Amino acid sequence: MVTRSIPRQLLGTLTAVLAGWLITLILIESPYFVDSFRQRHPLDVGLVFGSTIATSCFMAYFIIPVWIFVLVPLYLFVPLSSPLWHWPICMACGAAAGFLIMAGVFLAYPGDGSWSYGAWEFCGIAALVGGATCLTGSITRRVFKPDHLTNR
Repeated sequence: MVTRSIPRQLLGTLTAVLAGWLITLILIESPYFVDSFRQRHPLDVGLVFGSTIATSCFMAYFIIPVWIFVLVPLYLFVPLSSPLWHWPICMACGAAAGFLIMAGVFLAYPGDGSWSYGAWEFCGIAALVGGATCLTGSITRRVFKPDHLTNR
């Protein structure tokens, strides 16, 4: 019974990863669209497509570790009755994981004043990616994680 539910649980984690990616991509890319419409400039499709691909590749550095080290173990090993499944706690764990991964990158590769030139913004974006991913995972947990008490 448990082995049959593993693919379903992994599908739940994948759904959370895709939702976290999409939410964050919309939040990151939407200022460009708003600015373009406000100034009545035509949208440069090549620029929009290229920046979306670049942003997606950048976010993968944070989504994949949060997925592997937070969501997959949470889905596979933590029962639904655990407080870790409450959305504020799960979201905070994902945000902390994203922030710490990004901070680790900046600490491992310190540039000339990297903390003063946008490192905090990148740490915030990484926290947003991790938080949105884990929030989606915790909200959809009952759909993908079987409840052994009710045999679903």
